[in-house]
Amino acid sequence: MPSTSLETSPSDLPSIDHLIEAAVAEMRRDDDRTPALVVLQGMGTPEGLARMLDLSRSAEPMRRRLAAVVLGQMHGPGQRSDERAFPEPACDALLRLLDDEDTSVMVDAAFALGHLGNRRCDPALAARRHHEDPHVRYAIAFALCGSTTPVAVEALLALMDDPYDQVRDWATTGIGQCTGVDGPVIRAALLRRVDDEDVFTQVEAMHGLARRGDARVLPPLIRALGHEHLMPHLFVDAAFTYLGLEEDADIDEAELMVRLKARLA
Repeated sequence: MPSTSLETSPSDLPSIDHLIEAAVAEMRRDDDRTPALVVLQGMGTPEGLARMLDLSRSAEPMRRRLAAVVLGQMHGPGQRSDERAFPEPACDALLRLLDDEDTSVMVDAAFALGHLGNRRCDPALAARRHHEDPHVRYAIAFALCGSTTPVAVEALLALMDDPYDQVRDWATTGIGQCTGVDGPVIRAALLRRVDDEDVFTQVEAMHGLARRGDARVLPPLIRALGHEHLMPHLFVDAAFTYLGLEEDADIDEAELMVRLKARLA
């Protein structure tokens, strides 16, 4: 009896129709285990692209969502999973889905554009930074993370003040990690977030200042490392970065505190 497993040789793979139905079922269950979806993402062939583009125009939102998720991470046979097949047609379809009437489709399209990382999409993404749905704004912050285009930086700076924790976290990550973007406005925005009510946003803000060698990070960083209830281990990387230490340096948190306090003198 032939195997029904999705982990088979290419000649034994289920048909693309079967995979689509299985992947739709996975998404309906909101299941972390998505073998059918993973296989579809690896079908970066002309046929696979054509089917996903067709699916992106489905009358059913869940199928349009599936198309977005696949197009954002589609890679061809023999390609690594972080490589992208047909990125330009995928971007065109995803930009259209970014205007979808269904908010969930918009969210998946924005996340997919983030995976593609095509900076020509930045203006369309940035234009939705004030969307009323926080999940859309979260997806926009994710999608713009890593971009240094002026329109993306302006949007991320605005999203750093968002009322939704995950939006601030990703926007702060986007600004903090891009050391090629710097200046008084950037540093002031990071400094505002070092006392954020969300600990992960705090971490990203301090790491962003540490990457830029800004001494104003020292007092909040020392407080965070000494705070028993604030998961101080999360801030160790920022301390290492500020001090210029290698990641594998054999230094405990007590020694880090000594070195950081010495920089305050």
